[in-house]
Amino acid sequence: MEVCLSYLARGWNMTHGGKWAGFTMMFLVVLGACAVGGRHTSDSALEENFFRHEEQFEALLADVQADEKLSMIRLKEFRYAGHSFSSHDDLSAAEHDGLTKERLKSYQGMLRDLGVRQVFRGTSGVTFKVDKGSISNGDSYKGYEYDTHPPKHLRASLDGYRISDRERDELGYSVCKRIKGNWYLYLFVNR
Repeated sequence: MEVCLSYLARGWNMTHGGKWAGFTMMFLVVLGACAVGGRHTSDSALEENFFRHEEQFEALLADVQADEKLSMIRLKEFRYAGHSFSSHDDLSAAEHDGLTKERLKSYQGMLRDLGVRQVFRGTSGVTFKVDKGSISNGDSYKGYEYDTHPPKHLRASLDGYRISDRERDELGYSVCKRIKGNWYLYLFVNR
C-alpha cells in the first residue's frame, strides 16, 4: 500500500502544495475504503425489516428453492438454467426453459418490497444481499442468509465488525448473526 500511495503522490502537481493536497486526498480515500462494516444497514434495521416481512421472505425462499434452474436474480438481471439474462435481453430462452415473464416480475416485485438487491442460491442455502459493495465499505456486503448448516463464524452483532488478519483468507470472510431458526444476518468482507 505504501508503494501505491508513493506512486500516486508523485503523479500530483508538486507546486503550490499540490503534492500534499493530493496525498491527503488519496489517504482519505484509502482510509475510507478500510472502513469495512462501517457503512452498512444496521442489524436492528435488517431485523426489523425481516420480521415485518417474514412471510414474504419465506415465500421468496420457497420459490427460489423450488426452482432449481434459478441460481441468481437481481432487479435487472438473472441467471436461469445456466444462462445469464438482462432485462434488455430477449427472454424467450428463459421462457422456453420454464421462467415465465409473470414469475420474473413477481420475483422482481418481491425484491423491491423486501429491500433486497440480489438473491442467489448457494450450496446449502439462499443468500439475500441488501447492501452493495462500494469503496466506502471496503467492498463488503450485508444481508440475509437462509442456511441449513449453521455458519462457522457467529457473532452477537455485525454492526461495526472489523476483520482481523487471522480471519482473512484468499476469498474473503463471512460472519453471521442468527435471527430465527435457519435465518441469519451475514456480513461478507472481501480481503
